[in-house]
Amino acid sequence: MESITIEQAVDVLQATLEDIKKNSCPLTYLYSSYKLFNSLWKDRVKSEGGDKIERFITLRDEGNAKHQGNWEKDTHNVINTDENIVVQWRRASTNFSYNMIEMDMNKGDAQIYNKVQNKYNNTLREVVDMIYNGALSTPASSSDKHHPEGLPAWLSLGTEGSTGGWTAYSARYNDGSTPGGTYNSGTVACSSSNNPRWAAWYADHDGNIDDSLLVLLDRACRKLAFEGPVFPEKLPEPTFKFSLYSNDTIIGSLNLLYAKSDDQMGYRVASHFGYPNFKGIPFVYVDQLDSANVSLYGTDPIYGINHELIYPVVLNNWDFKIGKPRPRDEQHVVLTVDVDVVYNYICENRRRAGFLISEHPGS
Repeated sequence: MESITIEQAVDVLQATLEDIKKNSCPLTYLYSSYKLFNSLWKDRVKSEGGDKIERFITLRDEGNAKHQGNWEKDTHNVINTDENIVVQWRRASTNFSYNMIEMDMNKGDAQIYNKVQNKYNNTLREVVDMIYNGALSTPASSSDKHHPEGLPAWLSLGTEGSTGGWTAYSARYNDGSTPGGTYNSGTVACSSSNNPRWAAWYADHDGNIDDSLLVLLDRACRKLAFEGPVFPEKLPEPTFKFSLYSNDTIIGSLNLLYAKSDDQMGYRVASHFGYPNFKGIPFVYVDQLDSANVSLYGTDPIYGINHELIYPVVLNNWDFKIGKPRPRDEQHVVLTVDVDVVYNYICENRRRAGFLISEHPGS
């Protein structure tokens, strides 16, 4: 058999990659749980174009509503009540390379498939882990044009010592300071006197993982109408959009707290270990939250998320796009395959999108 030409190798690799996409392969990732990533990305929205991602929200009143007499004059205020939510596109990119000489050494469709599959799996692992980490981070500064606006950009630290309220006015940079420097979430200015309806809910549990934490959770869920749905027992339960995410310390402590409060614990040893629920909403373990982040969310955080209001937007045709294999410069026997995702996260309404409860890092 003659050596495979570049044109033939490109065709073989392209056909092989298409086959791999159709027949999903098991992947080995860095983290034990990807439920948060899956929940965010299964409902991603594809955008047909635009040089940025935009949404609009009404945050102010015109002041025309009133009770009035039959002959009183109407009030006619005309003001701009809306704000423009803006985030910029971010690109996550990686690649893998394949040597055509190795293709000759590994003759046979099955052998070529396995070789490419291993590299393809590792490539996906890298880019998915990077995107997953980005979902729990923010840019490092105003000049950082690479990192996305993850969950902490929308559900951020609020007032230290708060027992619950819409005090998270600004997003925080992941800059290593305690806490991180502030910036306008979605470019919308927000304070107690300016667009306060754009603030997110925050509570400081101050390291007290006991009954007082349940009080904070109860208040947050009530104020934001977070509650698991109730369905007829004979009908299948549809999915719902509320989720609670936290770390090993919080989930383990809640399990123990629930067990100690159960008078019938001796008869139901396994009933309170695993993943606890609160108001019918299950907790989900997130590996990354085991480590404190003094810039973004403090220590032992709990994120409550309404996935209808926070989600990734992906540029159409760039949703884990696999490029056609191309020869590498100065290595004519090597082919490179690129994988790119152009995206960012957007929040339609910070006031209703969720909450953050954590031990505030102080100042």
